[in-house]
Amino acid sequence: MLLDSQAGTGRLTSDTYPARLLEGLGSLRSQRALCDVMLEAEGVCFPAHKVLLAAASSYCKVLFAGDSTTVRSPAGNIQLKAVSAAGLRNVLNFIYSNKLDLSLGNIEETFKAAEALLVREVIKLCFGFLEGCLNPENCRDILTIAKRLGPTELRQRAMCYVGQHYKQILADPQCLKDLDRGTLCQILDGTDTEGCSELELLRAALSWLQHDRARLKDAADVLGRIRFPLIPLWDLQRYVQDMPLTRLDLGCHRYLQEALSYHCQLYAQPVLQTQRTRLRSRSAVLLVAGGRTTDNCVCREMWAADQRCSAWHKVGDLCVPVYNHCIVVINDFLFVIGGQSKFDPTGKQPSNKVFRFDPRHSCWLQVASLLQRRTRFHAAALADCILAVGGGTLLGTLTCTVELYQPAANQWEFTAPFPMPIADHAGTTHKGILYISGGFSGGKTLRDTYSFLPGLRRWVGNSAMAFTRCDHGMAAAGDSLFCIGGRTLKRVGEWVQVNQTERYCPASNQWTTLTLSPLSCCQFSLTAHGSTLYLVGGGSLQHMQKEDTVLLYNTEAQVWTKATPLPTALVDHVSCMITVSSEHRWQAGQGHKGPPVGREKKFTLSCLITKGQDPHSASEEK
Repeated sequence: MLLDSQAGTGRLTSDTYPARLLEGLGSLRSQRALCDVMLEAEGVCFPAHKVLLAAASSYCKVLFAGDSTTVRSPAGNIQLKAVSAAGLRNVLNFIYSNKLDLSLGNIEETFKAAEALLVREVIKLCFGFLEGCLNPENCRDILTIAKRLGPTELRQRAMCYVGQHYKQILADPQCLKDLDRGTLCQILDGTDTEGCSELELLRAALSWLQHDRARLKDAADVLGRIRFPLIPLWDLQRYVQDMPLTRLDLGCHRYLQEALSYHCQLYAQPVLQTQRTRLRSRSAVLLVAGGRTTDNCVCREMWAADQRCSAWHKVGDLCVPVYNHCIVVINDFLFVIGGQSKFDPTGKQPSNKVFRFDPRHSCWLQVASLLQRRTRFHAAALADCILAVGGGTLLGTLTCTVELYQPAANQWEFTAPFPMPIADHAGTTHKGILYISGGFSGGKTLRDTYSFLPGLRRWVGNSAMAFTRCDHGMAAAGDSLFCIGGRTLKRVGEWVQVNQTERYCPASNQWTTLTLSPLSCCQFSLTAHGSTLYLVGGGSLQHMQKEDTVLLYNTEAQVWTKATPLPTALVDHVSCMITVSSEHRWQAGQGHKGPPVGREKKFTLSCLITKGQDPHSASEEK
């Protein structure tokens, strides 16, 4: 109500008038009073008023303006083809009452009538109804309807529901039987099949194919969605080879041969990756493995957390307890290299053993051993190979040797040596180049930076860091490399924490000092994923304790945030980002959301730094 009291004028509206107007029009229609047009569908006639139909229906507006192509019955009624009487009745009821009665049983015929008459409000209400009543129980039916009606967004939402509840659908014989080929193929193309093995997907696909012999012509297309190499070899031999389809259909036989060939090349599998060998998982997890606890117990546990580090879960064990080791990921195969399996402050018991973890089948394989035993070294993936650089050797001395591992040949070979014997250095790869920074050599900590050019197999010196450091972390994010934390040797036996974070730009060969990190520590693990750095655990010289702290650094915003701490304080551990199967990812069940009650974190300085140790020796244990 808009009033102007001074002018004595106003505009008023009634809340009840629209409803009363429609009620009056509905009454006229029910009495067939003043009706001047007759719509016909399936032989059923519906009287109506032209002026109201023209206002509500774009089709009728054009029709009544003089379209001579309209199909009429001998009685002069307007005949609507491919429209049901029930659907037309529902649309007309809406036009005269603003009320639409919908169910999954009548929505298609209602939609088709609204589409024929171009009543846009009814079309919108139909889509809104389907979206609003979408749930796990009816998602398959709504997807089928949506595919016939055509709204892309609704199809995507319904398919998302189907994807989330695919296991329930595939486990129900009736639901599986009624699936159309397109929906089944979309399920089999899914990237995250939590709790369902590849063999179970295969069995569901075979059940669908064998339900109707007419479906067998689609066998190669349907089974082409199965990632046969992800099925364990023993299942392929025991189950798949005996399937009639693999003997009858050349396409199916080809998939089986591809999988058998993949399994026969056991050591080369990391470099034989295709879309059909990739895990069905949408995102990577942060994995932490090995290390030393507060009482210097050597760990073998593997812990994992999501990318926000909101909770930690034990996902398995290493083959042996180990610390001061390295891990390298090649196409989601995890290599655990060297280190020490027993706590030894002299560092004279390094290992040369290398174990490979395959998350596709949750199994370990011991591969070729290093040519030299190593601890406190750095290893990285470079062009589908692994480089192991420097470290402490069997006699507790430092080495400058570099070993290169080729998975396809399953062998290590020496390559261009590092410019000096070195240990406790950090490294990372960036755009196909391996960078090494800092470290301990010749009785002092270093600030040198070197890069390894794989094509030339040679080391090149780069600009040095502003601060000498060892036991630090180095990771690449975006176009920059980041060095964080660590410690430096001021004079014999005097170690000082390095708090500064430095950023290196390979393009300009320049280092820049950034803000301090909120945690001063060394012997932690540092991993990069996208624009985020993950700093996990470590030892604090200032507080003389090992840490369970987990920090995330946003390299773009230059902001540190604290995440859920580790289940136990760790040093000399390793971490990485890796994709693991859903089954293996959370096999331990409950997540860990805080430190264990009563777990003592403090320990003596002698456990962090061995007193009286010769700082020139690589055997010095932190």
